[in-house]
Amino acid sequence: MNTIYRSGKLKISVYADHAPPHFHVRTPEGDSTVDLQALKVIAGRANRKLLAEAIAWALDNRELLWHEWRKLNGD
Repeated sequence: MNTIYRSGKLKISVYADHAPPHFHVRTPEGDSTVDLQALKVIAGRANRKLLAEAIAWALDNRELLWHEWRKLNGD
């Protein structure tokens, strides 16, 4: 697991994991999985406000997230 971003109660991580390419958003209220291609939630129930913050961050840092995904999971 690589924690890519942390801000207050929000944590974004990428794992050596299964397809489709995605990242994990952890909040105290729950966790969500977000598709890297569409930046849409594909599983889980994280805090909505923190999830929106995570997706906004991901939009600005998509290249970094893809780099980490490929490093851990291959192309």
